[in-house]
Amino acid sequence: MRGLHRSFKHLFLAVAYILFVLAVGTVGYTHFENLQPLDALYFSVVTLSTIGYGDISPQTYAGKVFTIFFIPLGVSAFMYTFGAVSMAIFEGEIMEVLKLEQNKQDISKLMGHTILCGYGEVGEYVAKNTGKTIVAVENNEERYKKALKDGYYAILGDSTNSDVLKEAGAENASSIVIALAEDPKTVFTILTVKDLNPTIKVYARANRRGVSNKIRTAGADYVVCLPEIGGKELINAIEHM
Repeated sequence: MRGLHRSFKHLFLAVAYILFVLAVGTVGYTHFENLQPLDALYFSVVTLSTIGYGDISPQTYAGKVFTIFFIPLGVSAFMYTFGAVSMAIFEGEIMEVLKLEQNKQDISKLMGHTILCGYGEVGEYVAKNTGKTIVAVENNEERYKKALKDGYYAILGDSTNSDVLKEAGAENASSIVIALAEDPKTVFTILTVKDLNPTIKVYARANRRGVSNKIRTAGADYVVCLPEIGGKELINAIEHM
């Protein structure tokens, strides 16, 4: 964070430097070329931008001498600004990499946590309403970033991949919640995680009627079939009208 703060400080100084140089140019050309302030500012911008003097150029001897010294001052200002912007971008990227690396290191030290596969609407609801330490595994980059933003540990990748589950700490996790929208991926995820950690508790979401038994057969300890739950809720509502 100190590096990023330092970069923004350099950016602030760079902008201040350019404004200072433009102010010097405006005052100088107003005095030496007898220009109005706006024309002097325009003259300064044209000079600093190095686009040449297509419409105006220094007319007096003093103005030309001033320009000789003014141009290096302006070039140095733009070079400093370019360096400050580059540093801010570079250090920002480094900070992002360091944060992700720290995220991975923290996950590797976890014991008894819960892996959450899928950070969609269902997964997000589970994460926000359980007291467990959550490590989200999400294949969609936007949802992965949202999980990080929401304050959870997160891994970007496919939960059917054993390396991804290892990175999420599957061998040390106490449970896994599979909130995927595709039932075949749910089955493959269960088989993969059970191979890494046979004692892990598996809570899975079923998206179609008739697949709950297959998901249990794959190794799930608890299966929730969303269409069945939704149907039961509607029936209960109708019966109590």
